[in-house]
Amino acid sequence: MRRVSEQTGPEPGGTPFAPPGGPRPAVDAGRSADEHRPPARGTSPYALPTTGEATPFAPPAVPQPALGYPPYGQAGPYAQPGPYPQADAYGPAVPIAQPPVYGAPAPYGAPVPYGAPPPSYGVPGAYGGPPPYGTPGFPGAPFGYGGVVEPPTDGLAIASLVTSVAGLLVLAGIPGPVGLGLGIGALRRIRRRGTKGRGMAIAGVVVGAVSTLVCIGWVWLAIWASSNPSAVGGLPYEDELPDYTLRSDLVVGDCLREYPGSWDLGTADPVDCGEAHALEIVAVLPMSAPVDALADPSDAGYDRGFAQCTATIERAAPGLLDEWVVWTDVSFPHPDDWSTGATTAYCAVGTDYPELRGSVLDGTVTGPE
Repeated sequence: MRRVSEQTGPEPGGTPFAPPGGPRPAVDAGRSADEHRPPARGTSPYALPTTGEATPFAPPAVPQPALGYPPYGQAGPYAQPGPYPQADAYGPAVPIAQPPVYGAPAPYGAPVPYGAPPPSYGVPGAYGGPPPYGTPGFPGAPFGYGGVVEPPTDGLAIASLVTSVAGLLVLAGIPGPVGLGLGIGALRRIRRRGTKGRGMAIAGVVVGAVSTLVCIGWVWLAIWASSNPSAVGGLPYEDELPDYTLRSDLVVGDCLREYPGSWDLGTADPVDCGEAHALEIVAVLPMSAPVDALADPSDAGYDRGFAQCTATIERAAPGLLDEWVVWTDVSFPHPDDWSTGATTAYCAVGTDYPELRGSVLDGTVTGPE
């Protein structure tokens, strides 16, 4: 079979379907495909042209600048940074790691960005929340959760107030110096530690100072009383017997409301022994010689007179005499009056206050309860 060449027509080895004639012009494959492609269904003749399709409404092409300048919108080797981010000519930009939000823990297992500080134990929590366990707070603030804890009351302040008040009311102010010292120490410790109890400490200092003054007063009074026994009670103590004249108008059975407290038995009028009284004449003792009641040592007549009077009272009212409450009282005349007939002494039972009722002579006397 003869072949027909595309160039020369039939020739050996050609194809019988080749058209005769010379060479044919090359056919644009893309144009041919567009010409034979059917129009898309629903395409509007007023639709915008697709990318690459020529349109009479397209903007004119921007002429390229001469002398090797880069096109508009592209960064050249000497381009300055504009207000809008430019593309990196050397590849995509690597994001810079941002530090984590303060106090926000990273998810478990999430990688830590480069440059970010590692999480540390004890970072405080969010604003307004309690600090995590182990985080130290400001001075004086409690640790952990919960409200503010009130400071305790200082123990020295309590001890100062109790000691001062109890010492003043019960022990006549003797512990006052102790309470005063505890109060001063409590004030110093409260100022240093910031604890409570300042008011109690001040009260302890004030009451302790008053108790101390009371204690000093008692000591002074005791010293004064020991040096002035006549002012405490009984007959005035004197080195020499004073000049006095013992009254002679009293008889056995007379009762005096108040204790005279004088060598001459005073001038009080007798009262009925059924009323409260402090002195009763029990007997009149005869004397064999003048007696000086202040003699030291005492003479025989003085001791004999007290012994006789005590025995008389015990026989009439057994158990009535008491060394500190009811006692034997003997009043001797002044020795200078012996020559004038004053040769007897009064034997009496006496008390400091009108606490006797009844008579010793008839056995109806009653002493202080």
